[in-house]
Amino acid sequence: MKKNWVLIILFFVSVSFMFIIVYELFHINLDENIHEESSHYTRIIEAKRGDVLADDGKKLSTTMPVYDIYLDLATINEKLFENNVIQLSKKLSILFGDKSMDEYLDELTDSKALGKRYYKFKRGVSYTQLIQLKKFPIFKEGKNRGGLIVVKKTDRNYPFGSLCKVTIGRVAVNRDNQGADSLVAKNGIELAYNDYLNGIPGIQIYRKMSDSMFSVNSIENVNPKNGMDVKTTINVAFQDIAENALRRQLNLVNAKWGSVVLMDVSTGDIKAIANLHIDTSSGRYFDSKNHAILSSIAPGSTFKLASLMAILEDDYIGINDTIDTGNGKYTFFKNNSKKNQYLIRDTKKGGYGRISLSDVFVKSSNIGISRLIFDRYYSNPDQFISHLRNFGLTDPIETQLWYKSNMIVRDPRDEKWSGTTLPAMSIGYEMRISPLQILTFYNAVANNGKMVAPRFVSSILDKDSIIEFFPVKVINDKICSDNTLQIVRDVLIKVVEEGTASSILTSRYKIAGKTGTCKEKYWMWDKLTKYNRSYTSSFAGFFPADNPKYSCMVVVHDFIDTTDENHYGGQIAAPIFKSISDNVISLDELSSKINIVDQHPSHHLENINVLLDSLEHHENYLIRAESSFLKLDRQQLIDCLSGMELMDAIYLLENSGFEVNFNGIGKIEDVVINMESMHVDLRLRL
Repeated sequence: MKKNWVLIILFFVSVSFMFIIVYELFHINLDENIHEESSHYTRIIEAKRGDVLADDGKKLSTTMPVYDIYLDLATINEKLFENNVIQLSKKLSILFGDKSMDEYLDELTDSKALGKRYYKFKRGVSYTQLIQLKKFPIFKEGKNRGGLIVVKKTDRNYPFGSLCKVTIGRVAVNRDNQGADSLVAKNGIELAYNDYLNGIPGIQIYRKMSDSMFSVNSIENVNPKNGMDVKTTINVAFQDIAENALRRQLNLVNAKWGSVVLMDVSTGDIKAIANLHIDTSSGRYFDSKNHAILSSIAPGSTFKLASLMAILEDDYIGINDTIDTGNGKYTFFKNNSKKNQYLIRDTKKGGYGRISLSDVFVKSSNIGISRLIFDRYYSNPDQFISHLRNFGLTDPIETQLWYKSNMIVRDPRDEKWSGTTLPAMSIGYEMRISPLQILTFYNAVANNGKMVAPRFVSSILDKDSIIEFFPVKVINDKICSDNTLQIVRDVLIKVVEEGTASSILTSRYKIAGKTGTCKEKYWMWDKLTKYNRSYTSSFAGFFPADNPKYSCMVVVHDFIDTTDENHYGGQIAAPIFKSISDNVISLDELSSKINIVDQHPSHHLENINVLLDSLEHHENYLIRAESSFLKLDRQQLIDCLSGMELMDAIYLLENSGFEVNFNGIGKIEDVVINMESMHVDLRLRL
């Protein structure tokens, strides 16, 4: 009997034990499949934002990990600190180059004396800088003994610094309550193409065990889909040339802002767009607003091209017929009260007298152009506006970027239209037009009358495959007759050969263009003194004029000329145009001999440097943009990559031009690098 009870007890114990095992197995299975929600957590895995690329694939903006460095100086042993702080200060000065050794020594010594903990020491440190930092005296002792605290962040990196930054666009970094960073586009290409760049976040399920979190294999896990790359039309070398040429002249005249746009004639591709605005506190110029698109100006005499073309299209007068421009002063509505009169002056004292229509344009006679437009269209101003509409100068031009137009071109039905509007408009006053819109008009003249829309982005890429292509957009197949085109192209060349832009005449190639000079606050000009009279100087044109490849618009806005002799378009804006055109022509000539699209980054950099050495002025943005990874040899690269997180490695390697393959999960354990093919294989292990 006793034996039976023992057997019965053993049976129930065995059954209970088996039940417990089955339950635990079932419970684990439920855990793995996330049916047991209480101990599991969901984390959003941000997708890598796509890159904004230059026309040759170089990265203009990319996502990179950066690190903020904090110091817990109270944890550092006094003797360790005293014995090594001088050597540490020296190495910090060499690494960062922002302070002297003595400055770092004073900072560290004072902070140590105050016993500072979690002291913010450096922001935005790169991974390669961090690797070196961890090997420095004191810091190499680690967090607990060396006081080094590293906080990883996500940042939008601009490999070429401020170059074209306002057009590329700004991206803000938002950090959620879990410490995860996300990128939010604010303007420019980054905002306009945000849906392509953003990617799709993923989901990772984590299980909490004790005080640690472990990732769980689950059907609910979703891998993030990285954003696509946006390939722009911007040429980095041309952009560098444009910004430097503009900056030099702005520094000379102390203008409020300046803008340059360089366009490919046949496609409308924006090859460079420079916008520099003065910081009045420092006197330095920064790329802070996209003036080429956002800032509408009174174009002044660059608008006379439209007036001339309207006259020629209506066959009102021949290009060699003459007009009496008088003694340099002409008053419209002379019989009216003085308040309602409109006085126009020519630059030349005493006037030009009777001259041909060609010379009216070449010499930029305000009287000649305004009298012709007034006499021809005063009784029918709608006809003049109709010509302007055909020239693309009455309605805001559509661009790929999200900017609101501030354009003002009056219509006869406008309540502000008056008797003086027509002669004022004819010479570029009583209107506001963006530099980009004026350039698009000039570009159409260079492009045999075909007006194409400005193109900033050519395609969307996913791992080098074209997902979407943006073709050339034709706004108007023909803005005027071939006869008018031939005439105006000839007189635009004459402006440079013998007219208001003769200062930029060159024997190397032909330039066609028109100068512009505008008085700011012209309606109260006579009430201003020479110390507060300001000007806007401009030049619009194309080159080489006999076979146009590029068009360009230059604006130098709001500067004071107390001499009253050095503010004209031919003196201020035209030299910027010529500096750009000279260097672009040189670069094009040399690029036909040197392969500047070599895919090997180090060769590419070498070739670019050869090209830029032949040009006049540049600040070597291209050399500065060389990734610090390219300075490392093969073994140093392997040392840097070993133990790194996969996403960090991909960011750094791809930004340096490497093609990356990987397998496994976890951190990088093994690295195989082919420096010639720029190919890296990574093996990961938990």
